[in-house]
Amino acid sequence: MTKIGKRIIIIAIPVVVSAVLLLSSVFSAAKFNTFNCFSSFPAFLGIISGSENVTEIDGGKIIMCPPADSVEKLADYLKGKGIERDPENDMGGRIGFIENGEKIQFASRINGYYGLFTRV
Repeated sequence: MTKIGKRIIIIAIPVVVSAVLLLSSVFSAAKFNTFNCFSSFPAFLGIISGSENVTEIDGGKIIMCPPADSVEKLADYLKGKGIERDPENDMGGRIGFIENGEKIQFASRINGYYGLFTRV
């Protein structure tokens, strides 16, 4: 590879990364009225793949809820799935729930979405 070819590659990589982050930031501004491109990047990829509105609890790994206005709306949704609200389990910006005696913590709102819950 020639010296010019190497320089083109060295320049192209940061340009591509910058373009992806800029596109994510524009998406973030349009969808969530914020410019935090890092927290909206997973949702951005979800839009591209067509799976943005996936709402699923599968084996206790991940949930992606549609935008919710309040913890109560999320609690109502999860109650239908057999998961009860557990305010005593709230900790460090996480919302506590309990399912069959097992404690669960959801990450708090990220751009209107709740997601990434973990078993405690």
